[in-house]
Amino acid sequence: MISADRSEAILIVNPYAGRLTDAERDNVIAALDSRFALEVHHTTARDVAMKISRDAAGAGADLVIAFGGDGHVNEVANGVAGTDTILGIVPGGTMNVFARALGISNDPFAAVVNLERRVGSEPRRVPLGLMDDRYFTFSAGCGFDAEAAARVERDIPKKRRFGELFFYWSAFRVLATSYRHRSAVMSVKGSFGEERVAMAIGCNSGPYAYLHGRAIELAPRVRLAEGLDLFAMRTMRIEALPMYAWRCLMSGNLVDHHDVFYRSDLDAFEVVAQTPFARHVDGEPLPSATSARFSIEPDVLKVFA
Repeated sequence: MISADRSEAILIVNPYAGRLTDAERDNVIAALDSRFALEVHHTTARDVAMKISRDAAGAGADLVIAFGGDGHVNEVANGVAGTDTILGIVPGGTMNVFARALGISNDPFAAVVNLERRVGSEPRRVPLGLMDDRYFTFSAGCGFDAEAAARVERDIPKKRRFGELFFYWSAFRVLATSYRHRSAVMSVKGSFGEERVAMAIGCNSGPYAYLHGRAIELAPRVRLAEGLDLFAMRTMRIEALPMYAWRCLMSGNLVDHHDVFYRSDLDAFEVVAQTPFARHVDGEPLPSATSARFSIEPDVLKVFA
């Protein structure tokens, strides 16, 4: 029951989320337990949080709190999207992109205090992106960045130790060791026509990522209340990586580069290829496929933010 007096909530914790020590995580859980009547679940494998949150929503839970990183929030959001259950977010990951996009403090203790204050008020309704049958909260990618995400998820200890830098190092390693990312191997199709590309990313909100607190803007015109933005690269040149990074970090205008294909506020688009390509949603790897359909679902998620 949602009320001002120690409301009931389902808490789903990712114990392997990137930046917190075990002691810090326990302290955050204790802070939540002092404010809510909690039923606590710890995830043990991929997609477990999605099942727990879906079951909770099906049982009529008012509030499900995701405590973890972007991939964990993605799973919980997929479990409660389209229901009356409200999502609460306590950031505990490396970048926490969606939480920041919603204006939630990156400090988990401040986020707990704010969440308690929001209980009893009207939740915010936000759209989610959809790649085939999987929702994403800020981005979903096909090709290069999905392979980089998969490389990160294969080495959780290094992800926890090196945080944001490990993602960028993994991306460099994927590009440096794989020639197939340098030329167009996929096509993006939509109201804009058809374009051959080496990688494609759909963005529902922004930024794409963070590096030492600085936003990485791949889709500078994306807005959470509007349609999807498509960022794609026609070719990827390893020798141009310093320039790509400079434009993302400093000038924010990579979309104007001739290697880039960019469209904003789309209802839908599709990515197709002759051979299977890697895919991800919010940094969570998905099985490879030869096609991916992107669309937007308005107001499908209720969230306290």
